[in-house]
Amino acid sequence: MLVMHPLRDRRFRALVIGQAVNGIGSWCALVAIWGYAAQRFNAEPWQVAVLGLTWTIPGALLGPLAGVPTDRLDPRRVLIAADSAAALCAVAMAFSDTYWMLVIWSSAQGFAKSFAQPAFGALAPRIVEDDQLARANALLATAMQVSIAFGPLLGATAIQTMGAKGAFLADAITYAIGIMVVIPLVISPRPPRTQARQSAWIESREGWRIVRERPEVMRLFVGAIGIYMLWGSGVTMEPLYVKDVLHRSPATFAHLQTAFGIAMVLFGFVVAHFGERSTRVHIVALGAIGSGLSAALYLGTAQLSFAFIGITLWGVCTPWFTTPMRTLLQRATPIETHGRVFAVDETLRSWSMALATGTAALAFGGLGHRNAGLLYGAVPVAGGLVVLSTVRRLRTVVDVSSAKTITAVAALPAATPIGE
Repeated sequence: MLVMHPLRDRRFRALVIGQAVNGIGSWCALVAIWGYAAQRFNAEPWQVAVLGLTWTIPGALLGPLAGVPTDRLDPRRVLIAADSAAALCAVAMAFSDTYWMLVIWSSAQGFAKSFAQPAFGALAPRIVEDDQLARANALLATAMQVSIAFGPLLGATAIQTMGAKGAFLADAITYAIGIMVVIPLVISPRPPRTQARQSAWIESREGWRIVRERPEVMRLFVGAIGIYMLWGSGVTMEPLYVKDVLHRSPATFAHLQTAFGIAMVLFGFVVAHFGERSTRVHIVALGAIGSGLSAALYLGTAQLSFAFIGITLWGVCTPWFTTPMRTLLQRATPIETHGRVFAVDETLRSWSMALATGTAALAFGGLGHRNAGLLYGAVPVAGGLVVLSTVRRLRTVVDVSSAKTITAVAALPAATPIGE
């Protein structure tokens, strides 16, 4: 386990770089899936949408069950197995000769990702000391955010130079790189099991119970659902917004996404610099509120300059939500349950994004871009305000309890000295 600044350890540096490369490969595959379906198989829009869902539906269906292997084994072994399976699926997609074969292998890769995500969420507490946990989470999150900033561009470049098959094979290679940097990691042992092992189904249900019985975890998920719905609505509304409101080309859409990604990367390093000082529930709430307001500014304007300002601010606010939330979740739950807890998080993310993706087009068409942007921006703002109110209420309860204790102690009769 690392006891110094995470980046001073070459294994952790390699992990950060490897995860960035792995994330970029996943974006190459995502762009390739859409292009391959449209160009090779002349897929209809609904068929392209089905391919998009193949990466989200598995996590929604599996729920905490996807986190059981991480809790039974360790995140390192699960990551190696899941990424190996995902790499094989990428190779299979490169040689798919029908649309439905592409759907099958993309769904299989989605299932592999469903096991990898909880393992990745449970990794940092097993490789760094607690006083470096916030910084390690921020650095790992920033590595993944690099893929958002540069992944679509590199994916498009890979397709132009190597074709869709080449992009799928590049994805498989980046998975291999991700596996190689995970293998040398030294994982701290989990606490000894205090009861007999139960069935995977019972242990997965235990994941829901762990979340329900901890108000601090439920509070974090209240804020998270709004953010996940905002992300899901953006999948549908952002391309429509660029095309029908800004009247710009797909290149402008790519530039907007790049601005969002670069802002996330830069402020991901800022969050890492602040470390423990950023790991507060009210920071998570303010990150959610800021994300909602900036997204409303972005989608609520017809001016390109304001759109760039809005999406950049959205990118600035996002790391202040995602990284502190992950650290707080890890600290609020036993280490031997982290796989299932982060599988619950992945389930909520999948369902929230699927719901918002499906309803956003209706809202965009029926309410207009401004009202739709305000509607979906208001959801994380409301969630953040709820979280802030609970934090203040808990502080009030603690302050009142402390005041009563002090008053009661002061009212006690003074002790009589011995001998008087």
